[in-house]
Amino acid sequence: MKKVLWLVLTMPLWLMACSSEQADPSAESVSANESVSSAEPETNIETESQASELLVRGVSLIDGTGAGLQTGIDIRISDGRIVEIGTDLTASDESESIDGRGKYVIPGLIDSHVHLDAPVVFQLTPDEKAQIIAHTPASFLYNGVTTVLNVSSEVDWIFEQRQAEREDKLMSPRIYAMGRSLTPEGGWGGRHGGALANTEDALARAQDYIDRGTDGFKVIIEDGLGASGTYVRMSEEMMMAISGIAQENNVPIYTHAINLDEFHSAVKMSSRAIIHGLEDPVPADDSIFQDMVENNIAMVPTQSLWEAFLRHDEAAADLDDPILRASVPHFLLDYMQDPVYRAEETRRFLAVANMAVYKWAEEKIPVFMENILKAHEAGVLLATGTDAGGPVGFNFQGYNLPWEVKLFVQAGLSPMDALLAATRNGAMVIGVEDQLGTIEVGKLADFLLLTANPLEDIENIRKIETIIYKGKAYPRDQFAYQAPTP
Repeated sequence: MKKVLWLVLTMPLWLMACSSEQADPSAESVSANESVSSAEPETNIETESQASELLVRGVSLIDGTGAGLQTGIDIRISDGRIVEIGTDLTASDESESIDGRGKYVIPGLIDSHVHLDAPVVFQLTPDEKAQIIAHTPASFLYNGVTTVLNVSSEVDWIFEQRQAEREDKLMSPRIYAMGRSLTPEGGWGGRHGGALANTEDALARAQDYIDRGTDGFKVIIEDGLGASGTYVRMSEEMMMAISGIAQENNVPIYTHAINLDEFHSAVKMSSRAIIHGLEDPVPADDSIFQDMVENNIAMVPTQSLWEAFLRHDEAAADLDDPILRASVPHFLLDYMQDPVYRAEETRRFLAVANMAVYKWAEEKIPVFMENILKAHEAGVLLATGTDAGGPVGFNFQGYNLPWEVKLFVQAGLSPMDALLAATRNGAMVIGVEDQLGTIEVGKLADFLLLTANPLEDIENIRKIETIIYKGKAYPRDQFAYQAPTP
């Protein structure tokens, strides 16, 4: 007999820790090699039913291809893939069924710039960091993010996380990963360890990542925010050597760049995507956006990152928003509501940035927003990414991806185009558009059931009722934060 599927997730998240990529070097930190739990990850995710077929009935479908809203649609899933889309579909007696009437379906969201080991603030004990990192995968899933591109973390830890996810030993968004950023000695990010002394060192590191099956290289060519010149910029010799080994081995390059000159360098090194926005106004005679289109280079603006320097999403309601409190460990939000705590966070971030970073953000945020629209109008592929977790202010894991989508709309994109950036385009940035990013027959079954239409109000992407992930249905609350029992 067909029945509504409500799955009960019982597997605990795999507790592991590592130092944040953006951690304060003077602050106490947790090494990736310091275990925060001796328990091995569970091997099974128990549910009420192990049926391999699921039928979602009667939804209003936004399929992520750019096609308009389709109503009265059924979606049939078997063995984790979408096998049929249509109306009045039939299913076997053994299949499960969800009544989707009155619901809106969109593809699972994709965050194309994350650091799963970044704990959001500086002032944490090792145990608090471990709790935040352990809950981070659930934070993404609770907010409808079913795929992430992790662009820099401690190398052993992140590839272990990826393997555990792919073996269904870790309940997490699908993880596409690479090791630490490739950056020169004295370069941005070098304080986290692993900075490259010379070109030979860079090629050896790149080969190590290739041998590990990396999903890309993150290459930092930025020399600091604005015109600060705080950090050493990567030499052209090192940059092009990395580009060469990447092309020889079909490894995509994700470039950390921020100003116009760096964007042109990112084009020269054949990046797949530039994973920050552009801080400079673009002169009328500059061809950067046309060059990006001609060379199939995407942009992941991380607009919510820049905004988070100064504020949180309006929806966060002074950090009391129920969705935020279901996304983030409560002790973190309690700390962030304390003015004295926030003042110390500000002091530490200013020390790391080594410049007037808040004034810079106030000046540059309008330029970043303008360049999102200009890039879109020029035909540059835009995808959403948050760079969440770094201690810049209100940089929440998971919760900030819907904010990023909303910011695209505020920059001038239509709700449909913003949704495409968060779904189809993210899959293209990762290189998995044949498997993910749209709701089409043959693709992996990752999508969301919403209670309201996001094309009418983009804020409705926060109104998630059910998450279909790897072909299974999960009530959203399954991923909500639960404070440990004393």
